[in-house]
Amino acid sequence: MEGTKGDRWLARVRATTTFVYVAALCLAVAVLVIDLVPGSPATFEVPTALLPGTGSPTGLPHGVVLDPAGWIVLRLTDPSLGQRLLFAATVVPGLLLVAEIARRLRSVLRAAEATDPFTTQTAHALSVVARITAFGGLAVWAVAAAANAVLVATVLDTGSHVGPRWTPVWWLAVGFVVAAFGQLVARGVGMRAELDTVI
Repeated sequence: MEGTKGDRWLARVRATTTFVYVAALCLAVAVLVIDLVPGSPATFEVPTALLPGTGSPTGLPHGVVLDPAGWIVLRLTDPSLGQRLLFAATVVPGLLLVAEIARRLRSVLRAAEATDPFTTQTAHALSVVARITAFGGLAVWAVAAAANAVLVATVLDTGSHVGPRWTPVWWLAVGFVVAAFGQLVARGVGMRAELDTVI
């Protein structure tokens, strides 16, 4: 009975990874297609400090101001093709990375359903996923930050450098968690091998 419950759980998790994989790919394609349509809007983020006069916009309640260290989302209503592609570069790489991670995890789960989850192949596959998540996340973060900075430079003539808003810590954290699961599986494989030699 426990095995049946475990198999059902693995099947549900695999179905979830399949959904995430397909959804991320579809979103990436949709963003690219929409961005290629002339007149499609594009959004970008700028630090509040770069926009003078936004500290106390009208319509806000008394005592409420925009955070001077915060960021504001701006929207280009008629961007050029280059600006639309820069906007796509802030979104699409992250979606593609999520899709690749989900695809690889789906393969791991499928193999675990078919045979034995505690194998050296599973541990190695999880280790690869962890590296892809961590290093790919760093690359995605850098590309998105650079694309946003260039997009801001095409719109605002501030002469100020726009640094990244977010840090890649979440990508690194997820990669660390996946690596920990890989080490757990590797430890299980090692313990099973030790038990087999004793028996």
